[in-house]
Amino acid sequence: MTKWLPKDLWIVIIGMVLLYTGLSFIWPFNMIYMTQELGMSTTNASLVLLINSGVGIISSIIGGLIFDRFSGFISLTIGTIILVLSTASLCFFHGFPFFIWNLWAVGIAMGMVFSGLYAAAGLTHPTGGRTGFNAIYVAQNIGVAIGPLLAGLLAKQGMSQVYIGSFVFAIAFAAYFFLYFHKIDWKSEKVSAETKHRKKGAKREFPTKLALCSFVLLLLTYLLCQLPHVQWQSNLSTYMTEIKGVTSSEYGNLWSLNGALIVLGQLVLIPVVNRFKKYLLAQIYIGILLFVLSFVVAMNASAYSGFVLGMTFLTIGEMFAWPAIPTIAYQLAPKGAAGLYQGLVNGMATAARMLAPFLGAIVVQNLGGIKALFIGAFILLGCALISITLQQILQKKDQQEKAAMKISVNQGE
Repeated sequence: MTKWLPKDLWIVIIGMVLLYTGLSFIWPFNMIYMTQELGMSTTNASLVLLINSGVGIISSIIGGLIFDRFSGFISLTIGTIILVLSTASLCFFHGFPFFIWNLWAVGIAMGMVFSGLYAAAGLTHPTGGRTGFNAIYVAQNIGVAIGPLLAGLLAKQGMSQVYIGSFVFAIAFAAYFFLYFHKIDWKSEKVSAETKHRKKGAKREFPTKLALCSFVLLLLTYLLCQLPHVQWQSNLSTYMTEIKGVTSSEYGNLWSLNGALIVLGQLVLIPVVNRFKKYLLAQIYIGILLFVLSFVVAMNASAYSGFVLGMTFLTIGEMFAWPAIPTIAYQLAPKGAAGLYQGLVNGMATAARMLAPFLGAIVVQNLGGIKALFIGAFILLGCALISITLQQILQKKDQQEKAAMKISVNQGE
């Protein structure tokens, strides 16, 4: 693996593993903790998660701008410091309302650090293609595999132990960050070419109207896919634990299965993806269809094994679709906007985490119960298929126009 992953990218990958392992102590249990331990209603708990994701979106964009205009190391340093302070506070103050305030602070840190790590993944790989983003995606899911499993063991001793575990990993990430991230070549020609902060006086490149519309459709596709996906973390968690009799530990194990399948599945998936790695549209199509299948299975599940099967389909769908999204964003980003574009992509995933629990709760409580939630998921995924098709049409048209203009300029010379 070291033959095709450069040293700087390995630094980013290991950092992501430490970061997401610690964060995975927290997020799978947020809805359950607020409703069952703090006594909040599903709607109020969803509103808390909505605001949490809102501040995450803002911090993702701010982190991306700092990455582009000043330095990736600076943006990641700010996010890391906020992460350590917020998880430390969460250890001591996780009652109402302190839990909510600390959760929002963690959301700010997540936004800044994630946008920085994804931008760094694209910039530290020679091609900036799917390989780098897939590597960081796998690293993230190693954390998903380890975090909830460890958190489930600690949860038996009380949620305070879970938050201590998260803080320990935040300290581990911070120590690793300050030891190794400064070794990344932030002044390399590739980083300088893709960001603005090393080229004073250089003219900023702006996207064409077609490229901008294409990017908006890409963000819309990501949102339409993530909105149903996040239901597995929010309203489906309540449905499984309160109606279908799934325990909190079993629910946490579903996400451990998710991460484990992503890591182990690379042995099978990488050769498959490599055969058509240029066909990103096909990968997203496959991912969306597998998402649909996961909801079909979950809708008809009467036992825990059914949800395990649904999670398996959801995971395989992720493995196809998620790395393709930031790859396309990297292709569309004009010079000097690599960090911003990855920040916006990360912000869109955060927007889904913001909207999905709240909207899903409204659908379940006011528009027909859990069946309406499943129907809504199918509608959104159908719209995602349309959106990504239009996105690819516009992207190809923009590339053709740019190629024609380049030929015209060369002939004029």
